[in-house]
Amino acid sequence: MDQCRRNMRKLQFALIFMLIWQSRADSSDPFLLQTQSLPSDLNFMPSLSNGHLGYTVFGDAIFMNGVYNGATGNSKRARIPNWININAEICDRFGCEQPTHISYEMNLRDGYFHYTKSYASIGITLEQRTYPHRYYNRALIYEVLATRHATSTFINSPRFLKLTQQPGNASDAFDFVVVNNGSDAVGDYRQLRGRTRIVELEKFQPQAHEIHVAFSESLEQPRQVPWPTWQAQLQHRVAISLDRVESVALKELQDVMRLSDAALLASHTKLWHEFWQQHFSIEITGNALEFSRIVNAGIFYLVSSLPTLSSNQPNDPYYGLSPTGLARGNLEADYQGHNFWDTEIWMLPVATQFGYDYGKLLLEYRFRHLDAAQYNANATGFKGARFPWESAYTGTEVTNPCCPEVSQQEIHISPDISFALQKFFAQSQDYDWLCERAWPIVAEIADFLLSRASCEANACHFRQVMGPDEDHANIDDNVYTNAVSKIALDFAAWTADKCDSNTNHSARIANWQQLRNQLVILYDAQLDYHPQHLGYQLQAIVKQADTILLGYPLQFDTSSTHLNDLHYYANVTRESGPAMTWSMFAANYLGTAEFSRADEYFTRGYQSYVRPEFKVWSETPIGYDGSANFLTGIGGFLQALIFGYGGLNFARVNDTLQLQLTTANVPPNVQQLQVKYIQFADSKCSWQFSHENSTMNCSGPSTQHFELIQGNKHTQLGSNFTVTLNRGDLPLQIQLLNADKTSQA
Repeated sequence: MDQCRRNMRKLQFALIFMLIWQSRADSSDPFLLQTQSLPSDLNFMPSLSNGHLGYTVFGDAIFMNGVYNGATGNSKRARIPNWININAEICDRFGCEQPTHISYEMNLRDGYFHYTKSYASIGITLEQRTYPHRYYNRALIYEVLATRHATSTFINSPRFLKLTQQPGNASDAFDFVVVNNGSDAVGDYRQLRGRTRIVELEKFQPQAHEIHVAFSESLEQPRQVPWPTWQAQLQHRVAISLDRVESVALKELQDVMRLSDAALLASHTKLWHEFWQQHFSIEITGNALEFSRIVNAGIFYLVSSLPTLSSNQPNDPYYGLSPTGLARGNLEADYQGHNFWDTEIWMLPVATQFGYDYGKLLLEYRFRHLDAAQYNANATGFKGARFPWESAYTGTEVTNPCCPEVSQQEIHISPDISFALQKFFAQSQDYDWLCERAWPIVAEIADFLLSRASCEANACHFRQVMGPDEDHANIDDNVYTNAVSKIALDFAAWTADKCDSNTNHSARIANWQQLRNQLVILYDAQLDYHPQHLGYQLQAIVKQADTILLGYPLQFDTSSTHLNDLHYYANVTRESGPAMTWSMFAANYLGTAEFSRADEYFTRGYQSYVRPEFKVWSETPIGYDGSANFLTGIGGFLQALIFGYGGLNFARVNDTLQLQLTTANVPPNVQQLQVKYIQFADSKCSWQFSHENSTMNCSGPSTQHFELIQGNKHTQLGSNFTVTLNRGDLPLQIQLLNADKTSQA
């Protein structure tokens, strides 16, 4: 009889836990990603970062902003063993229990990963949570909570938690030494000091990186945490702090350990809530819950790799946003954590919408490494600043030795950076920043382009280059490279007028303008399209979006020729191309009002690339090799959503800076999108758009006054305004009337 009662009780517990899980799994919250099974490839577990530290859940590596190991092309993010990868088990003197059910949850709103083990036969649940703290951003946190759900004797037998650290193999990048074995006394922690083994380039990095690691407790051996029978719950926390400076690492850990578990978590979630509520979010109306989760996850993975704007201790300089973020980077598939054109062309336009400070952080990386770009130009026989195809800590060339032609020929990265500077300025209208930060870069890039060009008669060329399509090397006059270079040269000449009072530079500027005018843009008049490069053979397969970028984002050609480019290159782009390729087709088809084609390519651009469990992106379609947590693809996807479907653009038109809106649309199954917030100049704008109309409500300081232009009609808007664009209306432009063309804070 007793055995029957016990079996019945076990069955009741099992049913209760199943109901609890079922209620959570049916959640319609677009910020909760819940699953009962893990991805078959654990590379597609969530990436958790805070701009200083990052790791992949259940992975074997922690990475720190700016810490690389290896010389030149062998430089890669220096792997730190993942000491925060901890697993808890319920045990007694006879052994450890096996859970009857496990559920997993990525909470995007609160910024943590959480999983629950249910032990139905003994009436216990075990919850574990891990996250890099958003405010105490030198700290990584692991928390465990064990809960008894019944009081019978067999359930309340003496038990303990067994905590086991699973950091992976020893690091091949660091030599670690123990500097303090620590104790249980507050402030006396186990400490390690690690130094990387190989510098990137001695000229710019004379010494190895040194980091300091402090542990709230040592888990070198599994630890048993007693759980008294009278205690309904047992809660335990492990914290690890890492920094280049020992005192910073120690202070961070001390500050963390002074807080209660609840207060520590609250200080973390507070900053995430502020981001979603005050900086940026996209609310989607319609039968689109799964789509909403993909959008929110994309925003989360992108912003979490950026530094926090508010932190317990001052942030270190930021060393750039690589294609797979801060949580990855020691593998070739992760591009070794290097920075590419991906930053400026694919991710920066979205990051800027999170707030100008985020955009400035990314562009500041280029400014700080301008001397390295000048060194790179000189070392390759040219003038000005030649930004490397891949860069890391020093800002010098670190392209993998496998592929020298890529670093030698993809010169478009330098004008890509200039283009990004112009787009950021067109939105922010920060003239002080323009002259202090952008001008020195764009001038040196223009000088590099001038020295790299080959001119004859009245025509100039870029020979022996490679465009975004890396399947075609050693080609001349890649149309994308030449177009973005024309834009960069024009912006340099325009910026000189605002920022350079040296009249001796007039010849320099005239040379930039001449090159801009004489650079060849290939055009086939018979077929009315742009050949990708000189000698391009019809029907030759291309790797990814290249020539079509002349429309969006460059806005270089929006004529009927561009539409022909889209139709042609859609048929010759390889199926295994990277995710952002199809997003760019979508954005460009939206710009040409071919909405059904746009929907097709937009859907294709994410459905085959997003892993279902935690909405982690792959670089290539599922079934092909490629990177995990591919932020570049996320950036392209969000650009297509915001700028493509939204019809939004920021542009410099002659001597004015404009916010431009054209007729909006929405993706399939979506009724309306509401974006909070978009910035323009010093104004903050909430924006909603649907198939019928687009409405933007902006408010800013009273010193700002705007003008609305729609066709030939000019309307004064004041400093706070609402504008609506209905389907069929003429596009509208908004510009700041009282902008100081020489200096604006």
